Amino acid sequence: MKLSLSRSVEQISLSKSLFLLLILLLSVVVALWQLIPPAVIPVSAPLTEFSAQRAMQHLEVIAQKPRPMGSTANVAAREYLVKELTAIGLQPTVQKTTAVQRFPGSSVFESGTVYNVIARLQGSNSSGAIALNAHYDSGATAPGASDCGSCVVTLVETARILKNESSLKNDVIFVFTDGEENGDLGARAFVKEHPWAKDIRLAINFEAMGSGGASLLYSTSENNNTLIKEFVKAVPYPFTSSFFSSFLNLFSAQRLGCDLEEYMDAGSAGLGFFYGADTPAYHTNRDNIQVIDPRSIQHQGSYALGLARHFGNINLDNITSNTDAVYFNILPGVVVYYSQAWVIPQMAITGLLLIAVVILGIQRKQLTLKGVSFSVVAFVLSIISAVILVNLVWWLAKILNPNLQIFIIGYYHSDIYHAAFIALTIAVMSAFYTWLLTKFHLHDLFLGAMFVWAALMVLTSLLMPGASYLFTLPLFFTLLGLGWIFLTSKQIDNSWQQVIIFSITAIPGIILLIPNQVYHFASLMNRFEALTNIPFTTLPTVFTALLFGLMLPHFVLLRNGFSQRKIRRRWLIPGIAIFVSVLLIGVATVNSGFDAKQPKTNSVAYLLNGDTGKSFWISSDNNLDEWTSQFFDDNTAKSQVEISPFRLVSGWKAPAPKVTLASPNIEIIEDMAKGNSRKLQLKINSPRQADNIQVQVKVAQKILSASINGKLLDLNGLTQNQRFLNFIYHNLPSDGISLTLSANSTKAIEITLRDYSNGLPSQLEGNIKKRTDAMMSAPMAMKDPTIVTKKFILPLSKSKIYSGFPQRRNKQTFQFVASAFTII
Repeated sequence: MKLSLSRSVEQISLSKSLFLLLILLLSVVVALWQLIPPAVIPVSAPLTEFSAQRAMQHLEVIAQKPRPMGSTANVAAREYLVKELTAIGLQPTVQKTTAVQRFPGSSVFESGTVYNVIARLQGSNSSGAIALNAHYDSGATAPGASDCGSCVVTLVETARILKNESSLKNDVIFVFTDGEENGDLGARAFVKEHPWAKDIRLAINFEAMGSGGASLLYSTSENNNTLIKEFVKAVPYPFTSSFFSSFLNLFSAQRLGCDLEEYMDAGSAGLGFFYGADTPAYHTNRDNIQVIDPRSIQHQGSYALGLARHFGNINLDNITSNTDAVYFNILPGVVVYYSQAWVIPQMAITGLLLIAVVILGIQRKQLTLKGVSFSVVAFVLSIISAVILVNLVWWLAKILNPNLQIFIIGYYHSDIYHAAFIALTIAVMSAFYTWLLTKFHLHDLFLGAMFVWAALMVLTSLLMPGASYLFTLPLFFTLLGLGWIFLTSKQIDNSWQQVIIFSITAIPGIILLIPNQVYHFASLMNRFEALTNIPFTTLPTVFTALLFGLMLPHFVLLRNGFSQRKIRRRWLIPGIAIFVSVLLIGVATVNSGFDAKQPKTNSVAYLLNGDTGKSFWISSDNNLDEWTSQFFDDNTAKSQVEISPFRLVSGWKAPAPKVTLASPNIEIIEDMAKGNSRKLQLKINSPRQADNIQVQVKVAQKILSASINGKLLDLNGLTQNQRFLNFIYHNLPSDGISLTLSANSTKAIEITLRDYSNGLPSQLEGNIKKRTDAMMSAPMAMKDPTIVTKKFILPLSKSKIYSGFPQRRNKQTFQFVASAFTII
């Protein structure tokens, strides 16, 4: 049913449109203002204040080179921490142990030898302990200035201040964990084995996923209503979003909470912080002291010091409550929070308000049920169309531009691409509604969008209460404004009163949605896209499409005010938006090349099959470049390669010069059978002293139990009837590791070993040209690894099969010859 717009809406003055546009732009500025971290406090500041410049002095020492587990830089960082903590008057200790971890849903165990640095500041009348946690290891491909050298130096500076104050009632335990990058191994070891762990009532963890940005409270423990209340009191620049925390909870099996998850699993209350701007620095050589933004360290430091002081002087038995909280910023440093008990009442009130507005609109003959019903479908279709088109443009941009086909977390100039996607979304939505407004009344289309918002409000209120505010509050204020208009004017017109009303009702949606879209959510989607190659980068533009639905009257008022000629008026905003989108994509594309400031990532590995003696170059890069092409000729075709443990990907593979490298081996310490059961005790080592080793065990029926260095593995939930045991051991000791197996079969057991070391074989270095300054290693588990594989078949000991091998205390020691089977 076609209903024409009122004449008054058609004739809005330019001054009113400019006023409305100014309010909208100011709201966007306020929303983005929240993303700016606080200014750095200099070295000259009083010693009682946290100074990022002082913290940076420590960072310049520990963030010179990558610090993966077991590396010389890792050892140096640990020794530096011990020295500095001792110098400020603490008594640090080093916890050395074997840690074992298997995340929910995974079939692979992470394990390794970890070295945690731990120090305790005694309180005067403790009701428990606060753990301040940061990991000092880094990825193998990054110096780790941000991830997480920044976190480490934040805690060192905080420890210095607190030690000099000596005014806390509660204990503070500083935990510098090892092995976070390899499955939270250090935190796992501390929580499971260290005697101090049982004293912890609150764990505060710091992380980073980029080179800068505001530090966000991104994760908390359950029943956090009191915790959030105290957090807001404790810190000067709180920045948070319960939407982000609720969204992360959907992916709990992926352990996106990092070390913090270990504490919370053990029953501790928890607060987790991270900053995530410039994600291309994540796990790359750009994560260095030249690129990092010290303001982010200042923000993290304000949290660490403020929270330690605050929670250090309250009863830690009272920091949990019976409910969770909804919490979010409305201004920089201004947080609104309330109990989730209010979520359902808010939903009910907003729902009733929606019904009242619809009834009033029908009574005033401004709405039709048929028109509103159609408009609901139209709004959903418009969002789907916008998302599909934006995804298609991004897909084409990546296909046509080889510079976007590298492996990196996010992309250089991703902010420009994101702005382009927002403009393109506005173009699609405004063009779609420009056509719809010639067929249907604005009021019907407006209410149709509100019903979609209401559906999202109901879904989030019931399933993700922490995210409900994003849909409930903007919808509530919009309905209040429209209801007032229906009561006073019957319809939307161009009066100053209505322009002001629409200006005010737009503010909540802009301020609440934009920070989540362009920062919290965007940084996480960059990570998801890199890991899955699915275009998650464009997903945040759904917020833009939704916001457009609540701003249909704004669109009409702006469109009509800036042009009085009908044809130009209709297509002015879509035209400008598409022009801006094309311009921004062009700018980003022109600047997508590589140089020393934005290097290109690439990778290669050397693989030696110890069974066949054949060696290969392998790479998982999408395309070969001037550096990787030295390893592959023009006839090289893509195939499935395993450059990272237990992960097959499409890549390149070509013969490589053979280098003499000792294969990993197995020593049988004990092999016994009783009935249909068999027990093996093995020693697994790497004669060439590789950094890590991947082990895959396959039995005929079922593995009953297994342990690594005496640590029993939880086999519950493994697939395929527990016929397979897969694990990676990081920081492999020089004398190897012990593996004990028990299986309900006496048939031969098959074990495949793959040891990994960072760097290509030294024997070939003279023949390999180095990367240019415009290149760096891709953010992978290891840097250009050398991999040696070996496969073993272990039948049960019988008669003459192993005759002639030495005896030792009635336990035979065997060096098996690998079967003539290749896993390449």
